[in-house]
Amino acid sequence: MNQKNRRDMKVKTFLLFAITLLIWALLFVVKLHFWGADGESIIDDVISNMIGIIPPLLIFDFGLEYLTRDNIASDISEKITQTLMGESEAISAFKDEDKVKFVKNTVRHLVGEESYGMVYAVMEPYITNKYNRRTMFRYKITLRNSPKNALFDDERYFRIYESLRYRKCYSEGGALPEKFSVAFLMNDNALDEALRNRTYIFQENLLIDLPELKQILGMSKSEQRGFIENELHLSIYIDGKLCELSDFCFDEGNIILNYSSSHDEAKKDHDIDISFSMPQKRGMNEFLVSITEPTFSPVIELSYPESDMKVKAYAFLNDGEDGSLERATHNVDTFEFNVRDKWIYPMSGVVFAIDTSKREE
Repeated sequence: MNQKNRRDMKVKTFLLFAITLLIWALLFVVKLHFWGADGESIIDDVISNMIGIIPPLLIFDFGLEYLTRDNIASDISEKITQTLMGESEAISAFKDEDKVKFVKNTVRHLVGEESYGMVYAVMEPYITNKYNRRTMFRYKITLRNSPKNALFDDERYFRIYESLRYRKCYSEGGALPEKFSVAFLMNDNALDEALRNRTYIFQENLLIDLPELKQILGMSKSEQRGFIENELHLSIYIDGKLCELSDFCFDEGNIILNYSSSHDEAKKDHDIDISFSMPQKRGMNEFLVSITEPTFSPVIELSYPESDMKVKAYAFLNDGEDGSLERATHNVDTFEFNVRDKWIYPMSGVVFAIDTSKREE
């Protein structure tokens, strides 16, 4: 019963009580003055009537309550369920700890005590808002033969062009810092660790041979900056503003690029646009698209020259049917995974097995 109904019931009860007292007073005056009754006889009549009326009322009241108790409890339970299931404003009225208790009890009831801990452990980061989220996720990868290049020739290298766009929604207490890093890693273990720990705003696996790596490491700072600009073509936009390369570090295991941005760090939502290209050693390669944060309705596309390369895709998107290879769009030279209007959770993704070995004419 809501507050308005309770107020209406109080008003009606008070009016009924007032009218009853008024009628009793009128009857008392009429009997006292017009019927010649004295006060003692009137009091005796009142007591007699009360003795005759009260027991039946009590019996009827308790009997009715007993008979209707189950129906009332069932009706209240149904009303509460309807409210919780259909009225979001009713749920919003609960305290946060009460909402969590409600979810825990519901999960425990649905899956049983044995599975409760496992199921709630999966749900808990999302209930407590510990995970960042991504929407409007569009990842396009293009494989091409390498153009003429003094450092990376077409016989031993091909090129990967990447474009990644998404909106990042940060959880309470999280923020996109004005200074961040991008990493090109040459070790699979380092790449896996970076993905799991979300160390960088973006990381990629760079495969080059030792002779080319030594040439890069032997470059001067200005030459290395030229390599970043002319070989990687890396550009990052946050909320439509171009980020600035502030510093970088080259070593035998990775290339770390440090950027600064002028976006509003207090905002919780940011549009991020990253594009670049990089050389990659020919042969049998694995290209991993990893979903490290909850991502809504992602689109992942890879295109390649079918006459020069062979590509196979292996999906481990957690969405079952829509994430399976059978549901992917596979043309002669293109793979596209488009999971419409559903969430993909960590750690999920797609592995592309790429054979770029030069074939004999």
